[in-house]
Formats: sequence, C-alpha cells, structure tokens
Amino acid sequence: MDNWKEIEKSEYPHLKVLRIPIKNPGERGTPINEEADLINDLEDKINNEIIDFGFNVGRITTYGLRDVFYYFSKQYELDKVAEKYFLEHGYEIEALNIKEKNPWDFYFDFLYPNKYQIQHMGNRNVVDRLRESGDKLEKSRRVDHWIYFQSTEDKNNFEAKVKLLGFNINSNPSNDDRIYSQIYRHDYVDFHSINEVTDSLVDLAGECNGDYDGWETMVIK
Repeated sequence: MDNWKEIEKSEYPHLKVLRIPIKNPGERGTPINEEADLINDLEDKINNEIIDFGFNVGRITTYGLRDVFYYFSKQYELDKVAEKYFLEHGYEIEALNIKEKNPWDFYFDFLYPNKYQIQHMGNRNVVDRLRESGDKLEKSRRVDHWIYFQSTEDKNNFEAKVKLLGFNINSNPSNDDRIYSQIYRHDYVDFHSINEVTDSLVDLAGECNGDYDGWETMVIK
C-alpha cells in the first residue's frame, strides 16, 4: 500500500491490468493450493522484469478472475512478457490499458483500502492468531483498545464519549511520551463482531482528532 510514497507518481502515468482466468478456483473464486503458489510465482517473475520502470500496485480476485494492476513509466507490452510465463502453463491471459483522467486516480479511488478496510486487515490477523491458538471465538471476553491523540483535551473528549458506549478507561496506562487512551469492554471477537467494534472506534477517534491503533485480547479455549 505504500508504493505511492516511494516514487514520483507523475513519472508513472501508464496503468495496465493483467487478467488471469483461474483454472480451479475455490469457493471464494480465488486460486487455492498448488495453483495459488504457481500464479504467485509467475507474478513475481513479471515483477522482477519490470523493476526499473514499473510497479505492481495491487490485485483483485473475484469469480475466478484475477486482475493484477501495474503502473509504468513508459508504454510497455505487458501481454508479451506475461505470455512468456503463463502460456506454458495453459493460461489464456489478457493485458488491458486503463485510461485515467489524472494519474493514479484509479489506485486511490478503487485499489487503495479505506480506513475501515485497513483496520479490518489488522483484525483478520489477530482473529487468525486466536484461531491458531485453539480459540473457537464463541465466548465474549475483555478486549483492550489503544487510541492516540494530539492533545489531552482531545483524549478527554474521546473518553467521555466512549464511556457512553460502555467502555471502561484504564486509569493507569503505562508511561509513554505520546498522549493516548487505553479502553476496554467485553465483546465477541469473531471477524464480523470485532469489525463492528473497530469501525465505531475508528469513527469516534477521528471525530476527536485521534488515531485508532488496534486491539488485543486473551485466548479462550
């Protein structure tokens, strides 16, 4: 997600998409097992070829199709280099140009995740670790959250609002140079439930000039 911070975007105005039809998609329409490893490996080979003049900025996989998006500094025959790798494995790939009104509009308007989606990615990581530890996610438990602020006034404003939502405030947070609030409440932590909690806290933190910084909880077996 941070590719755009590392380069001068105006120097990479040419957007292309490589469309890959998946042979044996799983229930979600994504490649699985050996096919997933193969496609990822072939994508890496393309990335290595364009390293001096192109960027792979994301991919979307739905309904048995994977679209991989690239920005190039010059016109580039992506189809030819992709065919070199994919055709020998029986893939009928297609490379298309995407026109933009302004460079990188597509990336920021369509590919780049919003603030909720970014947090959902973090939520998924924590939920997956809980499952790997043997947690069935069937019981509610204490969930701690951290939010950072620019001023004590913002912090106090936030804490007054979250108390109305049933959150408790940690009265003795550990020493830290930054201004933050540690809050907790008993909640369910399955993916759907915790997303609803963090969505509300992301919104509330934003209203109070703060940044939501994630959560942690205990494993219950």
